[in-house]
This record gives sequence, C-alpha cells and structure tokens, in this order.
Amino acid sequence: MSALVEPGLLRWFVDPSTTPPTPVGYIRDHSGGALVIGGTTGSHMTGHAETWWDKLVLFAGAGYLPVDVAIPRQIIPENWSPPKLSRDDAELVRRIERKEI
Repeated sequence: MSALVEPGLLRWFVDPSTTPPTPVGYIRDHSGGALVIGGTTGSHMTGHAETWWDKLVLFAGAGYLPVDVAIPRQIIPENWSPPKLSRDDAELVRRIERKEI
C-alpha cells in the first residue's frame, strides 16, 4: 500500500465496470493534494479542502482497481499501457515529481 500513496509516484487505475475499462491516473503531490488524470471527471488537482486520501477513498469506493491488481484478474491485458498524457498533464506530473507541487 505504501507505493500506492507515495508522493510523486504516478499510478494508474481502471474502472472494470466499463468496456473497455476506463483508465485514470493518480499522483499524490507534496502538499497534501493529488492530480487526477482523465477518468469521468477529466484531469484536475484536488481542491476545496479535498486531500489525496479523500480522492483515493473515492476511487476505491467507485470500484477502480490499481493496474497491478487488474492485470492478474485479467481485467486488462498484461501488455496494457496507459494513455498518452496531454502536454498540460505531463507538465504537472513533472512538477510534482520535482517536488515543486
């Protein structure tokens, strides 16, 4: 679980209830929030007092699975790869990885 919540580590989740499973990226920032990439709500930073933990609990409650759990359950293929990041999303990820956010 620690790798799942480590700041600066981009993780991918999938919604197994959709066909194909809908991917959503998640990266915890260094100030208590997180960046969500894609999914049904589109890319956004947590805000309005929402924490990285609040967002992670929301994913779990909605049934999203980490990719490393979805692959052995054959929800997605072993060779699954995440969608290409938009320029804006890629820049935010870089800033979080560099501990600027």
